Order: sequence, then C-alpha cells, then structure tokens
Amino acid sequence: MNFRVTPRLAIDFATSELGRQAAELQRTQQQISTGIRLHRPSDDPAAVRRSIIQKDQLTRLNTHIESVRHSKSRVSQAHVQLREAQQLYVRAREVALTGAQTTEPAEIKILAAELDGILNQLISIANSSDESGYLFAGTATDTEPFSFDSSSTDGTATYAGTSASSFLRLTGDAEREALIAGDEIFQTVIREPTIILGNTGLSSGLGTDTATGHRTLTVTHTATTFAVGSGVSAGTSSVAGDTIIGASGTNQLQIVDTSGTGASGTVSLNNGASINFTSADTDLTVTGPNGEQVYLDLSAITAGFSGTVDIVADGTLSIDGGITTQPIAFSTNETYTDPADGATVHLDTTTLFRTGEDSAEFVGTNDVFGTLIALRDDLTNSRNLSGPDRKDAINRRLGDIERLEDHLLDEVGIQAVTLEQIERLLVRTEDQTLDQQIKYGETTSAGLAEAAIRMQELLTLQQFTMASVSNLVSQNLLDFLK
Repeated sequence: MNFRVTPRLAIDFATSELGRQAAELQRTQQQISTGIRLHRPSDDPAAVRRSIIQKDQLTRLNTHIESVRHSKSRVSQAHVQLREAQQLYVRAREVALTGAQTTEPAEIKILAAELDGILNQLISIANSSDESGYLFAGTATDTEPFSFDSSSTDGTATYAGTSASSFLRLTGDAEREALIAGDEIFQTVIREPTIILGNTGLSSGLGTDTATGHRTLTVTHTATTFAVGSGVSAGTSSVAGDTIIGASGTNQLQIVDTSGTGASGTVSLNNGASINFTSADTDLTVTGPNGEQVYLDLSAITAGFSGTVDIVADGTLSIDGGITTQPIAFSTNETYTDPADGATVHLDTTTLFRTGEDSAEFVGTNDVFGTLIALRDDLTNSRNLSGPDRKDAINRRLGDIERLEDHLLDEVGIQAVTLEQIERLLVRTEDQTLDQQIKYGETTSAGLAEAAIRMQELLTLQQFTMASVSNLVSQNLLDFLK
C-alpha cells in the first residue's frame, strides 16, 4: 500500500508540533513567573512524588517546632516559679533562726505575720498557670492543683492534680519529662521517728504512723480500782477527778494504819508526801510527786493494814481532739485511727501514768505549706510547750525547712536541665526543618536561568517550525502541476 504525504497531512503534523511547542512554552513561562517547577503531576511524576513526601516531613517538623516551643515556654515559667519558691524558703529559714533566739511577743508577732505572707506566696506559686492551664497540676492542667484550709489539723494543702508529670512527645523521638507534678514538688515527705511531747508518760509505738504534722493526744480517766486486801476504794469524785492512769502497779498507794483498827493512819501516792486520814474520809484527795491525783474512800481500811496497794486506773485516748475515743489497753503498740482522714498513730501506753494532753509530732511529714504553719505555731507557742520544748520544736522546724529548701533547689536544677534539653531539641528541629525546606525547594522550584534558556530555545524552535510550515503550504502553480 502506498502512503502519500498530502499537504493536509503535513499541515496536521505541523499544527500538532506547534501546539506541543506552545504548551511547553506556556509551562516554561509559568515556571519563570511563579518560580515553581511542578504545577501538575505530569510535569515530573517522580519529582511530584518526592515533593509530597518532603512536604509531609516539613509539616511534621513545623508541628514539632510548635510543640517544643510551647513546652519550652511552660518549663521556663515553671523554672522561674520554682526559683521564687526556693528563695521564699531561704527567707523562711532566716525567720526560723531569728525566732529561735527571741521571746519578745512583738517581734514574734511580726515574724509570724511574715510567715503568713510567705505561705500565701507559696500557695500562689503552686497554683500558677499560663494560657494552657496550671503548671503544677500534672496532666490535669484544667484543675487548680492545691486548695488550702488554714483550720486543718496539720496545715497540709489538698492536692487535686495528678501524680503523673507532663511529657513532651514527638514522633520518632524519645519522650521527655517536661513539668513535674505538683505533689512531688510541694508535698514531699521524709518521715522520721514520731516524737511525743508532754507529761502523761505516753511514748511512740513500734508501727509506722501515717498521720502528718502534729496531733493532740488526749488521755482521759474513766475508772480506778485497787488491789484487794487493804479496804481502800475509789472516792466519790474519782471518775471525774482522778488524774492517774496506768495498768496494775504503774501507780501505787502506800497505806499505814497507825490506829491498828483502820480508824486512822497515813496514805501517800507513788511514794509522794504522806497525809493523814481517818475512817471519816470518803473522798480524800492524795497527790503524787508529779502532780498526779487520786480520790480515795478510806472508810473501810482493813484493821492493821500497812503496805503497798497496786492501782489500776483505766482511761481512754483520743487523737482527734476528743471527738472519738478508744479504751487504753496498756500495751507496747496500740494503734489509734482518726476516722476523719484514716490517719494512724502507734503508741506505747505501758508507760502512761496520768491524764492530760500530749503533742505527737510526726517529724518530716509536713509539706512546704504545713512546715511554715508549724513554724509559725511554734514561734507563737500555740501548743503551750515549755521553754526548752519550744526551742527544740523550732529547731526541728528549722531542720524541716532546710530539708525542703534543698528539695526545692533540686527541683529547680531538674527543671533547668529539662529546659536546656528542650532548647537543644528546638535548635536541632529548626536545623532539620531548614534542611528539609532546602530539599523541598530544590525539588519543586524552577531554575530561572535554565528556564529562560529553555524558553528562548522554544521560541526559536517555534519560529523555525512556523517557517517550515509556511514553506510547505506556500506552493506555486509549477509545484502543483508536478
């Protein structure tokens, strides 16, 4: 079969070529005007695929930068707040040192007022926040972390946040702790042996207490009984008036029947001063060497009795100010529980010998707030301690303050290290982003010089093609006759 190239076919070929050249010229002009090489997948399919991957990586890196900057801002604020808290404790230590050396009421009042001011500032720091929420609430950033009741027994703030610290998490990178939970910062506890202050004879038991701060231990008398044989019995005022407490033998009477008939004689308590009695005494008060008292009915003393009488003085003990009481069992390790908060205290009651109020001090259990309250209360001697006991208590508060000051300084250091790590991460991520931007630009951007040369080539080729077409369609009569 013969294939004949007609003028019409030549024109079609030429038109198609001119269209292709015009399209390529348009794309080149668009690249020069926009600076972008890839406008549609057909421009360069392999490059388009590569640019999509690079764009996704750029988007992820920019998101990382925003996250890191946000964490850096929050950690920086937390660091500043913790430095302020640590400086407040430096001042609290100075107040404690001053307070231990003064007994002047006016100066003590001023120091106590300053401690109240420091406490309020600490509460404000612990509840500090930014536009993203509370800094020291753990992961519960919408919840105010600390609430405070100044009338509470131990002066401890209530923490409503979570114990989980907040973390900075980036795809493809190890997670980093950002903000430490508030309870770890402000409510650290290093429990030391419990101290009992008072003159009832109570001492600390063997178990581990869970109560914090300090508690008032109230010992109350309920009944007095005597070993048989002497004829002595409890006086009419015994239940309400006796101040002795203890198992058999803890307290003793020394009775001497000087009449031989039980009509009269002498009696003493715990080898204290002897007093005279007669059989007419049914409610005689006898005082021991430490001020302990017992009311006696001596109307039926056994004739001729002279000797020692063991006493059992039962009672109750309360650790919540007398709201609830528990019978005393006189054992080496009795457990007393406050039903209000479930706190427990372990006590040795075998050494109890009189009623009264003691103060149980749970050393090392006060948080940063409770320690300031305890110091203020010991400065003003709210527990009515003796001079030496008050000074010892202030010294223990000073020890608590130094411990917590060191703890706050440690937390400041931890946040400083975290801030430095986040800063390095930010610089690294910004460098990665810049490198990725360069790669993306190399993939998608048009080379202007190269595009200009190509456009010139296309213009020249287009002119040549049009000239060729013109020669093909411009036939003379002689060419037609051939």
